[in-house]
Amino acid sequence: MGLKQIDLLGEWNPQLLRELKGQLKPRNIFIAAAVSIIGQFLVYLNSKSDLPVSEGVFNRYCTGSPPPSYQSGYYHNNTYCVKDLNDNLMILDKLWWLDIFICLSILGIFALLVVGTYLLIADLSKEENRGTLNFIRLSPQSAKDIFLGKIFGVPILLYIVGALALPFHLTAGLLASIPLSLILSFYGVLIASCAFFYSAALLFGLIGHKIGSFQGFVASGSILWFLFVSSLWLFHSYSYAYEDMPATPFNFLLLFNPVISLPYLVRSTFLSNSAVGYLGLPSSSTWGWYGQNIWSNTIATITFILLNFALWTYWIHQSLKRCFHNPRATLLSKSQSYWVTGSFIVIGLGFVLQTTNPQAIFANYTILLGLLVAFSIILMFAISPGRQAMQDWMRYRHLDKPKNLIYDLLFSEKSPSTVAFALNLAIVIVFLVPAILFSPLKEYKISTIVGLFITVNMILIYGTIAQWILLQKTQKRSLWVGGAIASLITLPQLFLSILRIFPDDLAWPWFFSAFPMLAVQHQMSLFPLLMSVLGQWTALSLISFQMSRQLRKLGESSTKALLS
Repeated sequence: MGLKQIDLLGEWNPQLLRELKGQLKPRNIFIAAAVSIIGQFLVYLNSKSDLPVSEGVFNRYCTGSPPPSYQSGYYHNNTYCVKDLNDNLMILDKLWWLDIFICLSILGIFALLVVGTYLLIADLSKEENRGTLNFIRLSPQSAKDIFLGKIFGVPILLYIVGALALPFHLTAGLLASIPLSLILSFYGVLIASCAFFYSAALLFGLIGHKIGSFQGFVASGSILWFLFVSSLWLFHSYSYAYEDMPATPFNFLLLFNPVISLPYLVRSTFLSNSAVGYLGLPSSSTWGWYGQNIWSNTIATITFILLNFALWTYWIHQSLKRCFHNPRATLLSKSQSYWVTGSFIVIGLGFVLQTTNPQAIFANYTILLGLLVAFSIILMFAISPGRQAMQDWMRYRHLDKPKNLIYDLLFSEKSPSTVAFALNLAIVIVFLVPAILFSPLKEYKISTIVGLFITVNMILIYGTIAQWILLQKTQKRSLWVGGAIASLITLPQLFLSILRIFPDDLAWPWFFSAFPMLAVQHQMSLFPLLMSVLGQWTALSLISFQMSRQLRKLGESSTKALLS
């Protein structure tokens, strides 16, 4: 790169130039190139070893039919190897190249997402330990330029590994008769997934620095576990029984794994599902979104995956911009949280309405409410201000332009998050109640509505407890909140299971767990339901009253507190 190009790069993004200077050493480039070339060579040799070397054997790449004596059973998954008139083995080359293409694709997905995430978080942790992160915050660069510099610069050696493997990968795809447009669409999905996971890694690196050196291992390990489990599920479910694939809201999570786009590339080769043996397509009768079978259309599916990545990457970048220059700011403003909740429930609800079977729809609503609990916990941390922010709000709110208290509680950056959290849950109810009423749930309709309201009550209790803990003077309040919420979610289920109290035997104790939907279908008597709801509201009122007292005490001036 010439001096003129370096100057132009430095003017466009100084942070990127800084990262490239630190990473692009001759030794590092040589190691990256060696890893890529040796890795491709090993994949080729491993695939080459799977090819048959003689006739009269069974192999998945052969095209012949076995002799009559072998027709029964044991070798039914493999075809028989025969030679043509030129004394050459008849091999299905397209399938062999497809296996190489899929192998390289899976390796690329895991390497880019897992290793790239670790590199970004490790780099931020190093900047934090050196104290240079604060200098970057004070630089005139925008947060967007800094993050782009990190994303493009820190994993640059990983990009070199991928770029050197690109010709082999592209050649394998074309020789497998995959259209170039579909291969490019896969690259687009992979780039979109990198943008999402790398942005999430930067956000986790900024807010999770207290974990220390384990931060990178926690994040990359979590992504590795998610990719492994979801990919294994995709390969296993698509193999032969794809007609029976469950149509549940868990399919929403699969949208974050780029492997979900590979079946469409496999289908384009026109190889039979029995010949390939993996990554088939879901049946049109199983998967849907609001009853629309978008999964049978390749363009619609790829577009949906890209839009999903774009949506959540956008919200992560909003959080990055907020907390980079002001580490004490909440990850989302209260007004932004309402849009995030709306986005989640609109997409998630579409995966509930994939079937017309009442029992299956009820199970889908149960899963969706379980995902809502997890989403609400993340949202709780994203919009809850710290103790100092709430103290400033209580003491100096009257100095600002006079505003309605409810308006402040719903939109102010430093006000307690309980009312805003309740409004987020109200948004969920507004979307779900009409959907439940119009769903073909039949006898499960009342149970679903009751389960929704009981679940919302429990989530609101968790949010209020979290905000109350953040008001305390204790050190590491965020860790206390995490421990308290984790205990409230896991311990009730654990104790009930140890005591062998199951929902079908005694349902009402499960109403005070994080997943009351497991019990509502077993207990629809009016009195236990009313007592459970009354107990939830009593607990919520007591916690809210105690938090209000703490807020008033927190808002007193130092002089008044001293005189009293």
